[in-house]
Amino acid sequence: MGHKRHSLLYIAYHFPPLGGVATLRSLKNVKYLAQLGYKVQVLTVRTALIRRPKDHALLAEIPSSVKVWRAFCPDISWLFKLLWGLKLNTLVQFIQQRLLIPDAEVLWRPFAKRKLRRIIRRHPEIRAAVISSGPPSSLALGLMIKNRYHIPFICDFRDEWTNNPERINQAYPAASQSRELLMEAKVVSAAAGLVYLTKRMRDNFLSSYPFLDTKPSAIIPNGFAEEDFAGLEATSDRQVFHLVYSGSFYGRRQPDPLWRAVLGLIEAGRIDPDKLRVEIQGKNTPAFVLGQYNGHPTLQKIVCFQPFVSHSQSLKTLMRATALLLYIPSGKNAGSVLTGKIFDYLRSGKPILAIVPPGGMAAELVIKAGTGLVADCSDQQGISDKLLKLYQLWQDGDIERLQADQDFISAFSREKLAQALADLIDEVAQ
Repeated sequence: MGHKRHSLLYIAYHFPPLGGVATLRSLKNVKYLAQLGYKVQVLTVRTALIRRPKDHALLAEIPSSVKVWRAFCPDISWLFKLLWGLKLNTLVQFIQQRLLIPDAEVLWRPFAKRKLRRIIRRHPEIRAAVISSGPPSSLALGLMIKNRYHIPFICDFRDEWTNNPERINQAYPAASQSRELLMEAKVVSAAAGLVYLTKRMRDNFLSSYPFLDTKPSAIIPNGFAEEDFAGLEATSDRQVFHLVYSGSFYGRRQPDPLWRAVLGLIEAGRIDPDKLRVEIQGKNTPAFVLGQYNGHPTLQKIVCFQPFVSHSQSLKTLMRATALLLYIPSGKNAGSVLTGKIFDYLRSGKPILAIVPPGGMAAELVIKAGTGLVADCSDQQGISDKLLKLYQLWQDGDIERLQADQDFISAFSREKLAQALADLIDEVAQ
């Protein structure tokens, strides 16, 4: 489809120099939309006081034609850190679950609205807006864009909102849930178009809001950028089995089942502890990640923690790994979780130990790609069996037998996915 080179507003809280998968999705969309000829204005957060990992190298990828507007946001995590230090965890939970609805980034919204008025005053030619979610609080800006300026907006759902597994597997007060459901209904009713990460996510939204079936939409997963892998070659240590996890463990993502499997295989003499290393790379607290095994002498020797690093450095680490770890705990709607790192994992061609819901989207993807061995987090024997299989393939020099299906993986090129978003923008901006 030919593109009309519309003037476009792209709203994304997560944008360089913030690091992480959410930032990469927004950055690559903006980059490729600009290459397609769209005149893009970006509204994002001013990051100086934000307590999140930064990846300043990503700033170089923002096209010179793209104007980036930054709005202040009070980062309440500074206060939370103080309250946790004072052992006032209950107060933090009260603020999170009763005051900051739908999320802590709701504090950004009044400052973003002020900046939004300035952007549209300067650029009345803007024909459409794309709003990246999460945080879902950003989506309420769409109501202002539509009602005050009569500009159609698209909700780009990287994650579900009220049906998000990270939320529904926690006990939120009924009043907070009702407020959030009302917000969600208003936003999706007003949206001119919607982007869903997966077909399962689309089905979940349609189950709650059948009228969405009549709205323009697209299923656009996360992906990988081929250019990010330029010059990187896959290597592997023949002396040590090197299992790498890229990202943060948090909330329900606490991998004690993995540690039980590792220790059980070592005690049974199936794995040599001198030949196994688990590298965890990202913003993590070792005591939380190791859970009940924190301080275990064998794990202290085997597990190493690296801080958050740039995306380019993270890819270099993936390409040097023997195998990659994917961890998604089971729970209500957990099968719909498709964490963004999986696409870089797939493009690396490395084997994947996927401790994920077996019937879920992540499991389906790694199995179709031909590189994944899947076990549920509650299947202790299954985790042990899959880890041992990878270790034995490596030990026998046969791990290269797990060949990735490159034709299947190539469908997740971010450049191709941005073209699908462009088609949707053209449809709503007519």
